[in-house]
Parts: sequence; structure tokens; C-alpha cells
Amino acid sequence: MSKRTNATDFTILGKDETGATIDLGYICPYCHNSNGGVIFTGASANNDIDSNFETDQICDWCGKDIIVECRY
Repeated sequence: MSKRTNATDFTILGKDETGATIDLGYICPYCHNSNGGVIFTGASANNDIDSNFETDQICDWCGKDIIVECRY
């Protein structure tokens, strides 16, 4: 089971009918290293990103699966 962490920051860079581009930052709950970058969500997530949402990510440092919670 993947561990959860809160986003340290996130910014929605753009959104259209194909999905959204989000600049995301978070600390890995396994290795405690900082991760970040731009992610793309599909169109099915467009309504979700207008409120609190979560995204599945893989740590750049240790390679473990993480659920990142993005809260307004």
C-alpha cells in the first residue's frame, strides 16, 4: 500500500477539455527527499482539481509509489 503525503505546493498552470497541467511539489514519506515537477491530468480529473484532489506519483529518488494530497 502506498504512503500518503501532502503537497508542499501546487499550481494549476492551465486547464482545457483535454486535462490540466499542474506544477507539483512534495516530500517523499519514505526517503524524505523533495520532489517536484509538472504533471498532466486527464480530462476526467478536471472537475476534481477545482477542489481538494490527490494524484499518484513515484518518488524521483527512491522509486516508491506515493499518493500526494493537494488541498486548498
